[in-house]
Amino acid sequence: MYDLNSVNSYLNTKIIGQTIIQYDSLASTYAKAKNIFNTCPDGTVVLSENQSKCTLRFGNEWICQEDKNIYLSIILKPSGKNLITSKFDIVGCSSVLEGVVETCGLQCKIKWPNDILVRDMKIASICCDFAGKSSEPTGIIISMCINANLDMSETDKINEETKKSTTSIKIETGTDVHREMLIGKILNNVERHYDEFLSMGTVGMAVNSCIINSAIVNRNIKTVKRGKKSVRNVYAKNIDDDGCLVVDDEKGNEEILSPGETIIIYERNA
Repeated sequence: MYDLNSVNSYLNTKIIGQTIIQYDSLASTYAKAKNIFNTCPDGTVVLSENQSKCTLRFGNEWICQEDKNIYLSIILKPSGKNLITSKFDIVGCSSVLEGVVETCGLQCKIKWPNDILVRDMKIASICCDFAGKSSEPTGIIISMCINANLDMSETDKINEETKKSTTSIKIETGTDVHREMLIGKILNNVERHYDEFLSMGTVGMAVNSCIINSAIVNRNIKTVKRGKKSVRNVYAKNIDDDGCLVVDDEKGNEEILSPGETIIIYERNA
């Protein structure tokens, strides 16, 4: 189990992580956070050492390794704000990337809208969804899956296709990650971006971080609309204030792509 006193020693927050609930094993931290949403204060963090079912965008699953990685969800209740999940995808991605850099010095890239890459391989993924009343959501849950101390030998348990696109902080740095420190740094970054959202309704710092560290901005990429088969070639040129991808189509016309409807076909660099 995590040493919560150690996590708290790295926290510099007033909201995020002031309440942390941890479990040895859950189906998913997101499902638990959604279940307890109404009874928890803003900024509550749900931690688990293991997850039996970690579902990400479009039903994809993250391969979980017990006692090795980090699985957490953050409950946010920004009262009276216009909630857009894509903004919090950006907050989650930038917070993880910044936390990894601060803790390990490992240079990462963000594959819009929700993956953190090292050498074009995933070390983390973010998933955001509404919470509260289904007719009128009153909050957001940011869920994070981070390959922290996954060993090279343990990737043998993963199917070949997933193995080729998967790595961990430990594999890349050669040393164990201090998970409590990394969690603390990530939560500090979430609070910094959340403060901006609460005061101004924007996540400009997170957007800028995602643009600077993007794996796809200023590149020709291939996209597919959710539920469709046809692949389109577009040029990714920016991420807007709502966390959507700004592209030029093959005719040079500008389009705004929503993360909820867009799949990026990512090709690893040679």
